[in-house]
Amino acid sequence: MKNLNLIETAAHNRQAINKSFRNITVLILVCAIPAAICRLFFWEYTRRALVTSWRYKDLRYVTDVGWPATIYTWGSRFAIAFMVIYLYLRFKQDLKKPSFGVAGNGIFINQQMLYNAFVPWENIKKAELLGPVESPFMRLTFKDTTSLLKGQPFLLKMIAKPFIKNNPVLSVTKSETIGNIRKIHEMINDKISQNI
Repeated sequence: MKNLNLIETAAHNRQAINKSFRNITVLILVCAIPAAICRLFFWEYTRRALVTSWRYKDLRYVTDVGWPATIYTWGSRFAIAFMVIYLYLRFKQDLKKPSFGVAGNGIFINQQMLYNAFVPWENIKKAELLGPVESPFMRLTFKDTTSLLKGQPFLLKMIAKPFIKNNPVLSVTKSETIGNIRKIHEMINDKISQNI
C-alpha cells in the first residue's frame, strides 16, 4: 500500500472533521466540568446510606447519596464515553493520506469504516452516481466483504465487520470527501468495464 500510484484522489473534508472534534470536545467539557465542581462539594452535601437497587429489590448496598454524588457519577461516565468516541474518531482514518483514490489496479479507501483499504477492481461489483447534479454522491457495491477487512487494524475491524457484512455498499459523499466525484466515478466505471 505504500507504493500506490494514485491517478485521482479526493481529500478528507477537514472542515467537517474539525467541527465534529470541536463538538465532542465541548460535550466532554460539559460533562467533565460539572463533575469536577461537584467533586469539590462532594463531602459537604453527600452522605453514606443503605439503598435498595431499583432493578433487584432484594439487593441492598451502602453508597454515597446526594446531588454531588449523582452529578459526579453521571458527568464522569459521560465524559469518559465521549473521550472514547473522540479517540475512535481521531484514529479511524489516516488523515495524512487521501480519503479516496483511484489507482491502476484498484481503489484506495480511507473513510467511514475502512482504514487505508485497497480494493482491487475484481472486488467491485458496480459504481453508481446518485443525487442532485450540484452535489452528487457515488455508491460502490462490493462482491467480497471479507477481503475489504483484510489489513484493517484489529479494533477497527471488529467495529466495521457487522456494518460491512450486512451492507456491502459504501457511499462517497461531498460531506466526507473533497474532490471531483463525477470524474472518479467515470474512471471507476471504465476500469470495471475493462475487467469484465
